[in-house]
Amino acid sequence: MTPEQLAAQLRQPTGADGATVAGNMNTSNQPIIANTYAALTLQGAERLLEIGPGSAGHLPTLLAQAPDLDYTGLDLSADMVKAADAQHGFRPGVRFTHGDIRQAPLPENHYHGILAINVVYFWQPLAPALHAIYRHLKPGGQLCLGLRDRQSMSTLPVFEHGFLTYEGPDLMQALADAGFEQPAMTRHPEDSVSVLGQIMHKTGLVVTARKPESQP
Repeated sequence: MTPEQLAAQLRQPTGADGATVAGNMNTSNQPIIANTYAALTLQGAERLLEIGPGSAGHLPTLLAQAPDLDYTGLDLSADMVKAADAQHGFRPGVRFTHGDIRQAPLPENHYHGILAINVVYFWQPLAPALHAIYRHLKPGGQLCLGLRDRQSMSTLPVFEHGFLTYEGPDLMQALADAGFEQPAMTRHPEDSVSVLGQIMHKTGLVVTARKPESQP
């Protein structure tokens, strides 16, 4: 695949190439997945929406962390929704749906937490996606975003095609502008294997924020 073709598959995995890319992502994203999970403040049987889970190869780890979780995975790729449902649809409280967060047929003021790992780059423009997330969160609900910083994303040609990158503080400001409170960020240095099989020295970011308990 060319860098441009790979970028398209990273955004919306499709067909046999998409299945291969999704499998690679499940492996290469393990550090940022683990660090983002650690930031979740799940308590008991809560409702979590994950945006862009792909084939959801990581889901057993998440369910081990929160066994009574009511989980919804929303993905832009119909192929990934089908693959994830085939692997995990039998699990109680787990469902997958196809759609874009900006127009998703999901309940408002409903989720205790919303999680997205390595997908914020594709929310262009960013504000409509953040406003949609805000609507779907319960008052007091938590948003967790896992991503790599701009410098990490500049190391491979693939990231020149359709990726919007962040330093961290700029994303936190966008969250504040969208009405979220308590934006916070942690940095996580990591060495991992890229989707091209190359060793990358990267910095992962985990950005969290909450929807206010009381609405204006």
